[in-house]
Amino acid sequence: MDRITTRLAVAAAAAGLALLAAACSGTAATVTGANTSPAGATSRALPSPFTITARYAAAPLGLDHPDALAIGTDGDLYVTDLSQRVTVISPVGTVLRRWGKPGTGPGQFRFIPGDPAVPTDVFGKIAVGPGALVYVADSGNARVQVFTPQGRFIRQFGSFGSGKGRFFFSGDIAVDNAGNVYVADGQSATLAKLSPAGKVVWQIGGGASGDQDLSGCCFNFTGFDAHGRLVVVNDGQKRVLYVDQSGHKVDAFTPDAAAFAAGNVCEVTVDAVGNTYLSGCGPQPPEPTLVYDRAHRLIAKWPGTTYSLLRSPVLGPHGEVFALAVDGTILKLHITLPGA
Repeated sequence: MDRITTRLAVAAAAAGLALLAAACSGTAATVTGANTSPAGATSRALPSPFTITARYAAAPLGLDHPDALAIGTDGDLYVTDLSQRVTVISPVGTVLRRWGKPGTGPGQFRFIPGDPAVPTDVFGKIAVGPGALVYVADSGNARVQVFTPQGRFIRQFGSFGSGKGRFFFSGDIAVDNAGNVYVADGQSATLAKLSPAGKVVWQIGGGASGDQDLSGCCFNFTGFDAHGRLVVVNDGQKRVLYVDQSGHKVDAFTPDAAAFAAGNVCEVTVDAVGNTYLSGCGPQPPEPTLVYDRAHRLIAKWPGTTYSLLRSPVLGPHGEVFALAVDGTILKLHITLPGA
């Protein structure tokens, strides 16, 4: 499966959306007290953070260039792909149901690419929240849709444009235990927290931000650490940020971006003990996944020589760990790090 070579650049046209490829750029900020990984840290021998326990290829599952996955409260997987659908898959790799089709109406999707030169690499991020509700970031329709686990449409929020509660490109998405929804806008480079009803609680980032860590492109994330902080990569600044429930950056560090072919650190997740898993988004595999402990020390490396990860691993509520590989394979993983 193709890897994206740039992050998102999206412009509005009077009759709709016109996508423009633009490479994110920026210099990592220097923050007093922030932990920076030493140069060459990945050259030393590091243990692998996980082993593969099962593999489910995309084609037999009826998946066409899968983009993102989430794990439900029952361990089922929810996967979006180029076919503009959500596919629900059991933990043992059996397709249970599908919903969705191309369009702009309720229950329809328009997942679009961040780089028009790679039209198969669409953005359709997905998350599962309280009550097992499924949240889908419908990037091309600039909205978030909410469904039951069976695929029944419940509600939507967001529309195209600027201002509170509106998006140019609804990108990454996460839902906390209270049902608040966090949405990144790939064009405006903002991160918003919305109430369960879809009302904006706060918004950070954007070109006017006084904090360099919150400026540039783009915010990427999958979830929260044990303290309820959203763990975010700003790949334009090559920084990992920890954002609290009030929208304040409370910690940050610079990972070893030189370990990735393109120098882009684009995907992040965190486990229950605070280990942070970072994956790249270079032009081609192999790309590694690096793991940092809660003190931001590099402790493990997945080399990505056989399976390079498209996204960082997704962690389920009962210890499940799954990841999407670059070729579309769904990997079931076992974390081997102590305490994880």
